[in-house]
Order: sequence, then structure tokens, then C-alpha cells
Amino acid sequence: MRAAVLIFAAISTLCAADGIAPPPRVGVGATQRHLTLQQAVELAIAANLDVAIERTNVESAEHAVTAAKGGFDPVLRWAPSFGDSNTPAESLLQGAGAIATQHSAGQSLGFHQQRAWNGLALDAQFDSSRVTNVNPFVTLSPFYVTQLSFGITQPLLRGREIDAKRAEVTIRLHNRDASCSELEARAIDVAARVERAYWDLLAARRQAEVQREAAELAKTQLEQDRRMIEAGTLPSIELAAAEAELERRMDDLYRGTAAVTETENVLKSLLAGDRRDALWPDEIVPDDRGAVPPPAAIDIGEAIEAALLRRPELQELDSNLAANAVERRQNADLVKPQMNLAVNYTLAGLAGTQTPGLEQFAAFGLGPPPGSVVGGYGSSLANLFGGKYQSVTAGIAFDFTVHNRTAEANLASSAVAQKRIALMRARAEQAIVQQVRDSLQELETGRQRMRAAAAAARAAKDKLDSETRLFANGESTNFLVLTRQNEYSDARLRMVEAEAAFNKAVAQYEAASGTTLSERGIARECGK
Repeated sequence: MRAAVLIFAAISTLCAADGIAPPPRVGVGATQRHLTLQQAVELAIAANLDVAIERTNVESAEHAVTAAKGGFDPVLRWAPSFGDSNTPAESLLQGAGAIATQHSAGQSLGFHQQRAWNGLALDAQFDSSRVTNVNPFVTLSPFYVTQLSFGITQPLLRGREIDAKRAEVTIRLHNRDASCSELEARAIDVAARVERAYWDLLAARRQAEVQREAAELAKTQLEQDRRMIEAGTLPSIELAAAEAELERRMDDLYRGTAAVTETENVLKSLLAGDRRDALWPDEIVPDDRGAVPPPAAIDIGEAIEAALLRRPELQELDSNLAANAVERRQNADLVKPQMNLAVNYTLAGLAGTQTPGLEQFAAFGLGPPPGSVVGGYGSSLANLFGGKYQSVTAGIAFDFTVHNRTAEANLASSAVAQKRIALMRARAEQAIVQQVRDSLQELETGRQRMRAAAAAARAAKDKLDSETRLFANGESTNFLVLTRQNEYSDARLRMVEAEAAFNKAVAQYEAASGTTLSERGIARECGK
């Protein structure tokens, strides 16, 4: 590869001459933008809109993970309440005028948290209220009721190994990994397209230079023919042939210049951030003269296995398979009956102001209340935390859905999805195997073509030099000199084409192997 580049440079130096200037190019100013391939790839990945869109998908996936984890955030609930009731009384003893009147004010403060450990749920609640009752037989009025309760709910069957919240977190983590792989795949695609466009531009510029030098050779031959015709050593009819050949080669130069602009615009469309980018009017000058080739001897089996490990398309499918496995676990869990263990522990407190006049009812067993419950809100709290009034409840709730066709259908559907993803992965693997094999063949063919093209160019140059000397000595014809010039130009164009094909074969091999970004020193933006 390096030898071919040196040969091309040497031949260009030998044939370069001042005379025919490159034709003007539309939309290209005098400012030159020199770019290495590394700079071009980095610029494209930073500016490419498809890559930017994939970055937003990754950001959305990250937020989705955070949102799913929010299912385990503790929940606090505060509920104040006020009440004023006047209800009909069946007895005059319940209230004056057969009306039972009660005034209340209270609040409830609750705490709930779902834990990831075996689906455990924790609850705590504190209730307090102040009640005023006009019933003369009520011992305390106003009185304060306080209650503190703790509860746990532990799934025993459905929801113990996995539940909707835990499944959602894990699935969204896998979805984030899939988005990262998709971002990497998109970046590799952009980088590969930039590399191909970069080498196409370099080849187009070299081809235009060859065509300009071919036109310069024709111009030099025409001038020599004129001198020889004036000297009487060449028939004047030869002048028309030289002029026609010069115009034909100028036509090739015009087409070659248009090809430079077209290939440059392809590269600019990959590098520019938008239509107003300052890059558009610049002339892009590739500074790299050729790709860095991989080792000549590559074991095809090892190359395929390495590509299967690195390609982000397969990593994305693996993430989808992992997410599907979580869905199948959850759907299989939903087929089970629901059986939960619930345990509650409650503390209670009571205190209030003794209702006056209860002494007259002592004969009826309505004496004054115990001193421990006489007092204000603080006394009620003291009774609460004193632990005098405790209660514990425990029980099991069992729910069984007959048939449960929804859960069974979802489980079957997730199994079909697993099969589909596995088939997609097998298809992707086959495509990768083909791409690696094709790229290795292109590399080998490119090496062979460059060697052949370089040898042909050297031979064509020797033939042209010999024919030119013979013509100067009157031992050859104008037709043969022009023919040798065309053979030489064709050989150089084939050498440019062979070099471009090899450069693009290197880019194709890197893309097939999944090493495009690592070869450029560009790390993954997220994920593993």
C-alpha cells in the first residue's frame, strides 16, 4: 500500500506541469479545509443528526430506568379531616331534643414503601382525632384518640420471585443497553460512510489530477507538432489529430472536476451540522493518503468469531432477549395464585376531659373514668407509647383465578417473542458472517489489484518515455505517442481506482468486524 502511494506521487511529480489550470468549481471558495480521516469521523459523529436522535433515545431510556425505580420510592400521605354531625337520636339520653351532636377534628399520616426484596411491602400509619360529644353519658368530652400501626405484606406465591415493579426496572435497564447498542451501530454506520466518502473524494481528486496531466501531455504534444510542422518534419494533417485529442482529454477533465465536487458534497453532507454550516463553501483537502491496512494474514474463523462478539447489532438483540426473559418470568409468575401474608401491630391511646355531673350516675355504674385517661392530647400520646393498648393481627389472603387465560396468553405471547428475537439473531449472524467473508476477499483483491496497477503504471510510463524519444528522433508517429499517453493515463486511473477500492475495503472490514470506532479511538458513549 505504501509503495503504491509513493509510486503515484512520483509519477504525479514527473508529469506535473504548469499550463492547464483546474476548471472552476461551483459553490467552492478559496478557503481550504484540511482534514484527516480521524478528524472527519469525529466531526461527523458529533454533527450527524441520526446519531443525535439516537442519543436522545438513550437519554429517554435512562429517564425510563429512573422512572421505573421510582416504584420503590416511599410514599407519605397526610389526610386532615373535620366533622360536625347532627344525627337523629332514638333516645333522649343520647342528646337534647333527640339530636346526637358530635364535633371532630383529626389527621392521618401514612407511610408506604414497596421493597425489592421478595416483593415485601411496608406500611405505617399514625391517626389522631379530637372528638366533642354532647351526650351526657359519654365519660370523656372532648377526648383524644391516637393510634399507631405497623404492617408488612409478604407475597408467598405470585409476586415473591418477581413482580411488576421489579420486572419493569430490569426490562428498562435492558432497553437502555439496547439503545446504547443502537447508538453505537448508528455511529459505526456514519463512520463507515464517512470513510467511504473520504476515500472517494481522495480518489476523485487524484483522478482529476491524472486527467489534468493527461490534458497537459496532449497540449505539450500539440505544441511539439506545431513546431515540427513549421520545420517541415511532420505533415500538417497530424495537427488536427492532436487538437482533437486535446479537446477529448479536456472533456474528461471537466467531467472529473464535476465528480470531485459531487463526491465532496457527499462528504460535506455527512460532516455538516445543517445547511448553514461554514463547511459548505470550503474546499476539503484529505490529508490522509491511504488507510492503515490490517494484517495480511487473517484467520477467517477467528475474524468471524471476533465480529460476532463485537457487533452492536447482536448486543442489541441480546439485550432484547434478556428483556424478554424478564417478561417471561413475570408472565409465568402471574399464572400462580395470589397468596399474601399480612401482619399488623397496633398501639392505641386515649385521653380526655371528664364529663361533669357523672357522680349522680355512680349508682348505675357510670363512675368517673380512670385517672390514666384523664388529660389532654399529651396524655393520649403517653398512653399510646406506654404500650398499654396493643393489638396484633396476622392472616393469609388467598386469591385464585379460574383458568387465568389472560396470564396464560401473555406467557405464550412472550414465548413467541423469544422465538422471533432468536430467529432475528440467527439472521443477523448470517449477515455478519457474509460481511466478514466479503470484506476479507475485498482486502485480498485490493492488495492484488494495487500491485498489478502499480506495475502496469510503471510499464506504461516506460513505454511512453520510449515512444516520446522515438518520435523526437523521427522514428515514431504522432498517433503512437498519443496512444501511449492514453495507455499511461488509463493505467494511472486504474491505480487510483485500485487504491480507492482497497481503502474502502479496509473501512468495510472494520465495519464488518465492529472495530470502526475502536480503530479511531472513539469509546462507547454509554452501556457496557
